[in-house]
Amino acid sequence: DLWTDAVAQLSNDDKLNINFGRTDKLNILAELHADAERSKQRSIESRWKYKRKSGETVIIRDLFEKIVRWVDMFKEVGDVAVQYDPVHAALPWAGVRFLLQMTVNDTKKLALVIEGLARIAEIICRYAVTEALYAYGASKAAGELERAIVKLYSSILGYLSKARQYFEQGTAGRIIRSAVLVETQLDSGLEDIHTAEDYVDRCMALVDRNGSVRNNEELMRLLTSMDAPLRRMDDNLKNMQDNLQASRRNEIAQWLSPEKYKEHHNQATKDVLPGTGQWLLSDPVFRKWKDESASSILWLHGIVGSGKSKLVSIVIEDALKSFKAGNSPQPVFFYCARNSAETARSDPKAILASLARQLSSLEPGKPLLKPAVDLFEKEEAEGFASGRLQIEESCQLIMQLIELYPQTTVIIDAMDECDPTTRLDLLQALEHVLQDSSSLVKVFISSRDDQDIVLSLSNYPNLEIDSQRNSDDIAKFVKVEVERLTQARKLLRHSNSQAEMKTLVIDKVTEGAAGMFRWASMQLQHLCLLKRDADIRNTVDRLPPDLHTLYGGIYDMLSTSPGKFGATVFKNVLHWLLCAQRTLHADEFLTAVSIDLRGESDPDPVSKELVLDICNNFVVFDSQLDTFRFAHLSVREFLEQRPEYDQPATNRLIAEVCLWSVLQRAPMDWIIEKRLEDVTPTASMASSTGLFVSCVFDFEEQIEHILGKNVLATPYVNIYGRNHLHIAARNGSCATLACLLTKHGCGTKLTADVVEAAAGNQRNGKEVLMLLLDRRGADVTITEEVVKAAAGNEGNGKE
Repeated sequence: DLWTDAVAQLSNDDKLNINFGRTDKLNILAELHADAERSKQRSIESRWKYKRKSGETVIIRDLFEKIVRWVDMFKEVGDVAVQYDPVHAALPWAGVRFLLQMTVNDTKKLALVIEGLARIAEIICRYAVTEALYAYGASKAAGELERAIVKLYSSILGYLSKARQYFEQGTAGRIIRSAVLVETQLDSGLEDIHTAEDYVDRCMALVDRNGSVRNNEELMRLLTSMDAPLRRMDDNLKNMQDNLQASRRNEIAQWLSPEKYKEHHNQATKDVLPGTGQWLLSDPVFRKWKDESASSILWLHGIVGSGKSKLVSIVIEDALKSFKAGNSPQPVFFYCARNSAETARSDPKAILASLARQLSSLEPGKPLLKPAVDLFEKEEAEGFASGRLQIEESCQLIMQLIELYPQTTVIIDAMDECDPTTRLDLLQALEHVLQDSSSLVKVFISSRDDQDIVLSLSNYPNLEIDSQRNSDDIAKFVKVEVERLTQARKLLRHSNSQAEMKTLVIDKVTEGAAGMFRWASMQLQHLCLLKRDADIRNTVDRLPPDLHTLYGGIYDMLSTSPGKFGATVFKNVLHWLLCAQRTLHADEFLTAVSIDLRGESDPDPVSKELVLDICNNFVVFDSQLDTFRFAHLSVREFLEQRPEYDQPATNRLIAEVCLWSVLQRAPMDWIIEKRLEDVTPTASMASSTGLFVSCVFDFEEQIEHILGKNVLATPYVNIYGRNHLHIAARNGSCATLACLLTKHGCGTKLTADVVEAAAGNQRNGKEVLMLLLDRRGADVTITEEVVKAAAGNEGNGKE
């Protein structure tokens, strides 16, 4: 009996605090189970919690739930292993029960021991199975394991003894022994237990290696089940009703948030390789965050392209699996994104509103919880004066909803893609929920190492993605991707030694990736552009040092590829994705990118497959929302650094495409087409398109915006050689012409071409010519061409 041996190792003082009179193990377990259940209900009603020195908020109801679980499982161990029935197993259980009875009416006392008691309950149960399976063998390893277990049991009894001795003292004695000293001693006792447990585990590994483990399927099943997560589910939620029709329920959900969070998750999981990301789920830091009874944030961070979003999708899937097994409520999650077409995905207000919507029902489409319905009806009665949910309203609703769940898991991907000016509001809101909720809250956040996020999250548990952690995943990804590209005859199509080259590419790309999936993916796409083995060998031997350099090389190839139309589509796609202000569905996007800079378009829009082929991994298709996206945020960041994709250049191109689209869709008279001729600048004056458009359509205010207070010493000229005054005169833009002559015209010669254009203007030639003669009359020579133009003016040539 190893518990008896453990008692023998105790000091005389510790033995005095062990109750040897209780040998009725089953009765003690029943009493402890009942006490823990009652205390759990009381802790729920009283919202018991406390804060650790490290800052995490511990939810006491969850610790009582764990004690109940381990008592139930210990009973099951006794049912399975009939031969394991040591009388002295009653000793630690009696000690646990006594301490609960001594502290349950004082949360300060309870806080000192409750986590330790829950951990001890687990160890008693777990190592009962270990004894039955591993100990009592004839081998030297089995004997060492027995001694290690005795040391572990002795540490547990010593901890229980010291805690009992402290709590049995009178008030004066406890004052003399300060709480800090006692807390230090108890922490030291738990550390002794942890050290002893580690040694037991090492001894178990030796017994395993010697093949001395007993063959008992039921005990092995029990041992495996002990690693399953604690069931944190309130079955009453499943029976909750809201007495709403489905249409009304959907109306409330859409008012809370219209974000397509499920579709974003489905897209993120689409290309996840089976078996990858398991290093994260099994990491001790992750497991502790997931399993312990403390509300906390776990921060996953890493460099660009290291696969953070894929790992987040794996974490979400793991949480959904627990929900489907009935062990926990559904996780609530959000994939942030910096995208001008989806501004809500970077707005803390919209993100929190989406979390509130997800929490408002056990599952999408199921009955809504009362706080959400009450808020909607209140806002409805007030005429929705505040519109959609504001941050404060979302936080308040989230807090109310979380209190209805035993546990809430919140997962936020790409916090760094939130608006930098407001994302701290989101972080502060999540911290507020953590600190104030009396239910267990687990928050998982991924981001890059942006400084403001680092400062906010550095004190929380964190995991950094590096090449040591994800090297196996990258190796698997590269191998699968090389095989796929080879099978599709995109890579090594003309190779003379394909097997050898495949091995070379896999080895070199895996080695050079340095923890970046995105880099590996782009490198393989780059190699697809090369045909000869010699070129591929040369490239993999001098892999570019960073992702930006790799993007530059691929971009140069794609933007100068043979075929004018293909190059135009490539650049159009990038421009549209940079500046679109809403999500464009595939059909309208394909129509838009098919129009080139001269307004010419193919009889049929380009196909989705052709766009993806032309854009070569710069762009992907989101099948969930029927739209195109940049393959990664780093693509947008790369393009934003190139002058040809700055905001004015992109807006100019889109404006011109839209104008040509209007012309093609609605028949326009030749005058409008003629006016549009003037908006195209020369190559050296590409930045002047906005000025020319203003001169054509008489946008006087825009002239002020473009030129400010500058005086034009040199005229801007379009591809037809017409300067800005000529264009304004030709198109009858009186207000613009007056602005140019008054504020920006010094040093600009008023040529006969300008006067002739004014005279020939059939819409308002008289007004334009009078304006010119009034402003510059002394400088104007009335040439024969001017007279002919005036005489030929059908509108007001007489005047």
